[in-house]
Amino acid sequence: MKHISQKKNVNNVKKMTNLAVELKKKKIKLYIYGALILLGLIFVAVSLMSMMLLAPFDDELDESETSTKGCSVSGGSVEKKGKALFEQNAQGGELEGKTDKIVEIAKKNKVPPNLFMAIIASESMWGRGENATVQKNPLSVMGTKSIHDSTYSKVEDGLEDGAKNLYDLYISEGLTTPKKIGPKYAPIGAENDPSNMNARWVPTVTKIMTSLSEGSSSAKVDCSSQSGSKSVGKEYKGALPSWSNSNPGKGNLYDAGQCTWYAFGIRQKMGKPISTYWHDAHKWNERAEAEGYKVGKTPKKGACWIAEQGAGGAPMTTGHVGIVINVKDDNTFVVSEMNVAGGPYNVTQREVKMTEGYSFIY
Repeated sequence: MKHISQKKNVNNVKKMTNLAVELKKKKIKLYIYGALILLGLIFVAVSLMSMMLLAPFDDELDESETSTKGCSVSGGSVEKKGKALFEQNAQGGELEGKTDKIVEIAKKNKVPPNLFMAIIASESMWGRGENATVQKNPLSVMGTKSIHDSTYSKVEDGLEDGAKNLYDLYISEGLTTPKKIGPKYAPIGAENDPSNMNARWVPTVTKIMTSLSEGSSSAKVDCSSQSGSKSVGKEYKGALPSWSNSNPGKGNLYDAGQCTWYAFGIRQKMGKPISTYWHDAHKWNERAEAEGYKVGKTPKKGACWIAEQGAGGAPMTTGHVGIVINVKDDNTFVVSEMNVAGGPYNVTQREVKMTEGYSFIY
């Protein structure tokens, strides 16, 4: 009996050992499967993140196209004394203690810091004006809204948009000093300036800029490699960008749905930005020429086509503007335009024959 009992015990031990081995094998398999699943999940997550970072989203490209190409800025720094002067004048306002942040934002957006700070000081009374303390918008960036509706939750956001706006609409076009910026930013004799305050804008900003930089740190802005600048006289080589009425271009102050609104936005998307302050279409050629754009009588792809008042059936009060998208010969071209067939907000194309009163902004 004892021998049989011992034999049973040996068999039981063998069974337990075999069971333990099997369990260990299964456990190892589970570890392997778990590791493979985890690696798979990590691979999927990394792939998704890469796609999000690298995918060429059209809207993002449209919005950033002019601000990521081109101009390099050197100089224009604001040193210790200049920062102390700004802080002294900013006491009690929204920008107190934010001098270093202002310099950081200026450099990030390729704007000379002394120019950026001088315009801020002039526009917002050193951060003590209502546009800074209430609207958090010290550079009075309007976009497609009125100035009273253009508010931010924090002043840093207003500064960021102000710097981007200054680069996109001025620096990238070679307008890099108060004297060059003034006629476009604060035009003398403007309809919305009955007290002629704009006449003081250039000397005021220049004086502040000099005091902040101690008169010795002039900025140098090189836009020679800027493929999105005026491209004077050159024919546009790309395809017409897609258009969305919900994304009419940054800083577009023209009346929504009108030909000028569309022309400004589509030129910005093409990387050939124009001013947002040229008013009615029939005034565009003269104002463009005054700002250094080439204006001529030969149609070229990508050019703004200007029809004077009444020319070719254009409105007698405002004239008309479209964008040349194809040239058949010197007298025949195709335009993309808004507010002709179908009314406001409607974009259409048509063939146009040259006639008296037509010109082109390249």
